[in-house]
This record gives sequence, C-alpha cells and structure tokens, in this order.
Amino acid sequence: MGFAKVNETRVQSLATIVSVLGREKVLLFEDIDPQYKAVKRVAEVCKSRTPMLVVLNALVSYRLTMTGEEYWTAFSDYVAKHCVGIDSALSAEDILKMFIEKFNRALLSKKLSRISKAVRCRGVLEAIEKRPLTNIWRELSLCLSANPSSKTIVFAVKMLYYAKKALGERVEIPMEIPIPVDGRVALVTYLSGALVVEGVSASREALLRYSDAIRNVWSKVARLSGVPPLNLDAMIWYFGKYADMGSRSKVLKKAFSELKNLFSRDEVEMLVDNLFYLLP
Repeated sequence: MGFAKVNETRVQSLATIVSVLGREKVLLFEDIDPQYKAVKRVAEVCKSRTPMLVVLNALVSYRLTMTGEEYWTAFSDYVAKHCVGIDSALSAEDILKMFIEKFNRALLSKKLSRISKAVRCRGVLEAIEKRPLTNIWRELSLCLSANPSSKTIVFAVKMLYYAKKALGERVEIPMEIPIPVDGRVALVTYLSGALVVEGVSASREALLRYSDAIRNVWSKVARLSGVPPLNLDAMIWYFGKYADMGSRSKVLKKAFSELKNLFSRDEVEMLVDNLFYLLP
C-alpha cells in the first residue's frame, strides 16, 4: 500500500517563489483563466443573477464529457441567452437543469437532485449574497452533507468569488478555505516535489487518493507566502495543462510564448523550474 508525505523543503521553495512573484502577479492568472472569462461574460448579461447561476453550476461540475474550459464556455453561452427572465432561485434552478440535461449528463439524476437541494437551503441562498466567503463554504457543506474540503464545495466557493469579482466587488478570500484538488492540481503538486509518494504510480488518479496531503501542501504555501490557497489555484491550474510535456525546457518555451505579455522570462522560468521541479 502506498503513502504520501509533504516535502517541507520544497514547500518553503514554493512559498518563496510566490512571495517573490507577489500577490498581484499571482492574481493575473485569475484574469486569464477561461473559467473566469466565462463567468465575466455571464456577469455582463445576467448581472445580479450571476452568483446564483455560477454556484449551482459549480456544484455539478464533475464527471464532465469535455474539458473544464469547454464546459464553462458552453455554460456562459447558454445562460447568457436565457438568464434575463430569471426572477427567483427556482427559475435559476430551471435554467441550470435545462443546461446540464444538454451538456452534463453523466450521473444526471444525482446532479439534478443536488441543484434542487441547494436551491431549497435558505442558508445557501442567503450566504451567496453575504460576506465573508466562509459563509457560503459552511452553508454548502451543511446543506449537501458534504466534506467542507471536497472539490466541488471549495470549487463552488471559488466560482462565487469569480462571480463577485466579475461584478466589480472586492472580495477577500479567507486563508482557511483550501484549494480545490483535481487531476491538474494533483499532478503539478507531485511534479513540484512538494508531495512525495511511494508505492503507487504518479498518475492523476493515484495522486488524487492523497487529496488531503495536496491540500496541506498549498495551505502551507499560502500561510508562508501570505497568498490564500484559492488565489493560488488559478496559477497552479494554468500550469497543469503543461504537465504531460515531459521537460522543463518544453514547458518554458510554451508557457512563455503565452505569458510574455504579462510576465518576464525570468518570472516564467522561476515558476516552471519550481512547479515542474521533478522534470528533466
């Protein structure tokens, strides 16, 4: 049976590069996140209806038959055409159910039930409108009888943050809310050298068994650098798309070609060298 442990030396190195880069630069990865761009488009059309729609969709954003980027683009296209008539949580529920029946059919009955349950929790509806984000984090967990650290719960909190940000609100992310752990985040955490696994393969599926340890890595990086885990997520997730490239030189070439208008070559190289520490 395999096990995983945190490499504290590599955690310190990751925290150092985040501190050197600075919070404002880290937040640039949110602005170029396709999911944020999708939410921003929804906000332009759906206005105050956006947070509810985004949270409900985030709660069922699993077992997708397309990439996350493609799914959220489809979501923005669909709800932007249908959200004007929304006048209650129940009408938002109807639109979301029509959307997932068309674009997110795996485990459909379970997803439909989850949306219905969330809409009927008064605490969830009230928390969507309130600050801090710990309110919605707590209420979603209670309403859905889910682990507060589970991927879809913390992902829904992150997407609510995106919705409020897209609407022009200044929202502080609490340090205690962990990162949503998916395959991309798991693989980057391993390749960074911060997560040491023994006795198992380093596949996405195998690494996800150690989600608690992965959350621990980024919570420690967050505390040491002063940048909350949910703010780190977009940066980690962005680089996750390069995880199968096999070498740091290939990752650097591709990443810098895409990021050169926002970051210096030295900054991108610093990120690549540390996030892909185990690659040759």
